[in-house]
Amino acid sequence: MDLPKIDLPIYELKLPSSGKTVRVRPFLVKEEKLLLMAVESKDENNIISTTKQIINNCILDSDVKVEKLPFFDVDYLFIALRAKSIGEVVPVNFICKMLDAATGKQCGTMFPVDIDISKCVVKKDDSVVFDIPLNGRIGFRMKYPSYEVMKRFVEGEDTLTKKVKIIASSIEHIYEGEKVHSAKDYTPEQLVEYVESLTEEHFKKLEKFVDNFPSFVVAAEGVCPKCKHVHKLEYTDFTSFFR
Repeated sequence: MDLPKIDLPIYELKLPSSGKTVRVRPFLVKEEKLLLMAVESKDENNIISTTKQIINNCILDSDVKVEKLPFFDVDYLFIALRAKSIGEVVPVNFICKMLDAATGKQCGTMFPVDIDISKCVVKKDDSVVFDIPLNGRIGFRMKYPSYEVMKRFVEGEDTLTKKVKIIASSIEHIYEGEKVHSAKDYTPEQLVEYVESLTEEHFKKLEKFVDNFPSFVVAAEGVCPKCKHVHKLEYTDFTSFFR
């Protein structure tokens, strides 16, 4: 005899990039176990692929695929699913950075704070444009990179190297008058080399686009138990939500 089937709740979420409504179900225990195993492996490729797999599993609309969504949509889906599946309150640790008036040193006390991830909001700069002309004939059409692209950048690289790679991965096409050069027709290395060949003036125009990517923040407040300073912060590090 088959065991009884448990009906799962269905939630509707709006994707920040488009406002499109997506139907999702919560994580299952076996999926949470996969996430924990991926994090414990400390293998970045494993964490990325497992996260994508589980979010895809939880999306009930067949026309929505994680691979085709911009990175911040995937971040949002993960945060929302984490809240619906495991709980909205997540404990995190803050370090008090208040300076002692007498010694001039930071307090340095670490203390726990509970944050409510259901109150996470997207910060978006509406002044950012996707079409970026460089001169009379040449210009760029930009796009938001995928989740996988953004997560694979090497942490040990210097800021400029990473910035160049992010810009290169954000190119949809380069136009030259009526001629269009699709980024899909070039290797990542060729696009990086092209970005590196730009003048500082042109580079800064593209840099502004990636510097203003949408991001998620949640307001958090906590009182240092040692110096009693009240911290009001915007929390942006969601990697600990795997645990």
